[in-house]
Amino acid sequence: MGKPLLNGINNPIPEEEYIPSSKRYFPLDRDPSEYKYVGKNCTRKDAREIVTGAAVYTDDYKMNGMIYGAVKKSPHPNAIIKSFNLEKAKALQGVRAVLTYEDLNAMNMNPLMGWPPHKPLLDKHVRYVGDAVALVAADTLEICNEAIELIEVEYEVLPAVYDAYSSLKDGAPQLYEQFDHNICPGGLELMQLDGKFWHLVRGDVDKSFAEKCAYEAEDTIEFMGMCAPNAPEPPGVIVRWDGGLKFSLWGTSQSCFLLKLVNESVLPGIKYEPYTFHTGGSYGNKQSMTFQTTAATALAYVTKLPVKVFQTKVEQMTNYQTRLGTQVHARMGIDKDGVIRAFKGDWKIDAGAFNDNLQGNIGVGLGETQLIMGKCHDWDLNTDIVVTNKQPAGIVRGYGGQELNSCLSMLVTRVARAGNFDPMEVFAKNYVSDGDTYIWRDGLPWRAHSIKYDQMIRNTAAKFGWKDKWKGWGVPTSVSADGRYVTGVGCSCIGNADVGEDCCEAYVRLTPGLLDDTTIATLHADITENGNGQRSNAQKIVAERIGIPYENVVMVPSGTIFSPTGVSLGGSRGTMTLGHAIANACDDVLEKVFKAAEVKLRCSWQNMEIKDNYVVSKLHPGEKIRLGDLVNYWCTFTGYGKHVEEFSTPSCVAVFVEVEVDTYTGKTRVLKMVVGTDPGQVIDPATLEMQVQGGIGSACLDTAFFEEHIVDKETGRTMTYDMLEYKTRPFNEFPEFDYLFEQSQFDTWQYHAHGIGEISGGGAASAAMLAISNAIGVDVSTYPATPDVILKALGKLPKGDKK
Repeated sequence: MGKPLLNGINNPIPEEEYIPSSKRYFPLDRDPSEYKYVGKNCTRKDAREIVTGAAVYTDDYKMNGMIYGAVKKSPHPNAIIKSFNLEKAKALQGVRAVLTYEDLNAMNMNPLMGWPPHKPLLDKHVRYVGDAVALVAADTLEICNEAIELIEVEYEVLPAVYDAYSSLKDGAPQLYEQFDHNICPGGLELMQLDGKFWHLVRGDVDKSFAEKCAYEAEDTIEFMGMCAPNAPEPPGVIVRWDGGLKFSLWGTSQSCFLLKLVNESVLPGIKYEPYTFHTGGSYGNKQSMTFQTTAATALAYVTKLPVKVFQTKVEQMTNYQTRLGTQVHARMGIDKDGVIRAFKGDWKIDAGAFNDNLQGNIGVGLGETQLIMGKCHDWDLNTDIVVTNKQPAGIVRGYGGQELNSCLSMLVTRVARAGNFDPMEVFAKNYVSDGDTYIWRDGLPWRAHSIKYDQMIRNTAAKFGWKDKWKGWGVPTSVSADGRYVTGVGCSCIGNADVGEDCCEAYVRLTPGLLDDTTIATLHADITENGNGQRSNAQKIVAERIGIPYENVVMVPSGTIFSPTGVSLGGSRGTMTLGHAIANACDDVLEKVFKAAEVKLRCSWQNMEIKDNYVVSKLHPGEKIRLGDLVNYWCTFTGYGKHVEEFSTPSCVAVFVEVEVDTYTGKTRVLKMVVGTDPGQVIDPATLEMQVQGGIGSACLDTAFFEEHIVDKETGRTMTYDMLEYKTRPFNEFPEFDYLFEQSQFDTWQYHAHGIGEISGGGAASAAMLAISNAIGVDVSTYPATPDVILKALGKLPKGDKK
């Protein structure tokens, strides 16, 4: 697989050592027009229970004896706890437990969160407004909240710091003794098995700038809104003690496997059996839910009762993870033909109050940057993760790449302007394609295989009307008669090779009817339904591959006890990785069935198929046999399938946006948005359409206009604490929206597809910023471009005014 990087900062890797593109592994075994279910909209298996309100979510689940847990929170952004008075809270009728860091330390149940492990669940040092001070368990949530108010705490208040650059300065408040200048160590061993990766070095950057580049651009760009993911359902868990150090766990997570893996890793010796119901959206953000899980675990262990710990919407907005903050200073060079040849930069990541494995986010961000500059072989991009006194950052609608892309896509357009190139053509010409090389999050070199997106980007531009709308750099598309309203257009691209991330497995069990000729397929795969229909789509793949009716496929509930290893959804992995494992399981079980029928059907197993619940011979028309006649006494056939992680077929989404700006007030309005992508074979058209529409809100398009968390730097409090203060786009303000889906039949797995859900709106913010800049004729670089930002750019507000 080529030589790995060592320590993330070593010598350039020779081109011949990149993982090679190779022959086609998955030839088309039939024309896609012949598919019965794949590529067609099928009624979701859970449709009726969702629309009738019968679907069960974690908050609906009730257990005998269940009590409630809640958290006493710090009112200060940085402070040392000097003393507690817990007596009034403990004496309140209905209170079952009150725990502080002293109790958890004595119980050896105070996990260290983050990487490297550094943030205790409860600590003497509180590091952001909302940080946990004490845990309470009581018979009702109302009693919990009353008890919290009775806890008296004396604090020594310390100075606080709220951005990465300030946090790095000499004399800045130190959040953790082990992190000099508040910098967390780079690299993530769990993901980068062959060496840590946090500093991208390839080729000879200085030589490339001197010899290859005709034009350059250099700037500092910030993406510091640290937006909320805004999943409709807040994070929450129910934990039941099962004796010893064993616990059952129900959560609003999108991944049972990650609930188990991460939480067992921070509480050594603890064993969880996790389950999920329907999840009310996650957007990548509700996976391990380490704080909620370990807090409920401690309370359940002490009380010996099931404990429910759920955040309110306000707590979700002010205490849970946001998008990570990004500050980038970079220099970029482009040649006379519009190909980016050199890049040098420094990326500071604001992690908030603790670093929740953001080293992995960085690895993906470094990879995604190489995708949009896929012809560039000379790189020097360093990174630092910095902790600050704000609520923690984490995974939000993407794993690290969207934040960096929002900055560097803007720099791509700056260097394109320096050479007077059409930005759309620069994105199309530079995007990674078959044979191009890049280093992905694992620190290993990869060569792109079976992909080419330049024509898709141009076709999307044509559908948008780019040729007619683009008037040149800094030139508005239109101007109203009085000069007040101007419009502009912008574009961007983004991609992700995580579509093939993580190994996963699946079982498919074929059961013959006991009293009839039907065949039932039961799918065992770790897939939580979080709103996008992935469980139904997985069953659709089984029906297509096995050759039985869609209604004859069922799936086991979500839980690690029911299914083999699978990281579930996230990173747009679901389509390719789970689809591949499921298809392999189908092929495995079919081979077993067909081999059992070889003698009776007088042909080799390769010449058989299943039709109308019978195994039939392709060579001898009319010859068939019931599945039940191939087993003894109602036994079954089971197939096993696996996907092995690989990163050679990255995805791509192109976004085109038209924006109107009111130059009197600075108010903006999105007039039109067109999204283009080529996911290979579309598995479910309705799901894909829903995914690209989802790129408008919740930390995507509208991070360019109004989505942001605002922190009061006097108190450290998050001011955007609910859905009134945190601005999101109402449905009646959605723009004209269209999309282009191409289907190139990539060589990825049996159905030649990969996912795009995570990146569906990842490039929209930078496209919108370009549109605003072109409309008003002035570069706008501050996210979000609220009216005051635009008026400052136009010289209508003093530069020193603060938002």
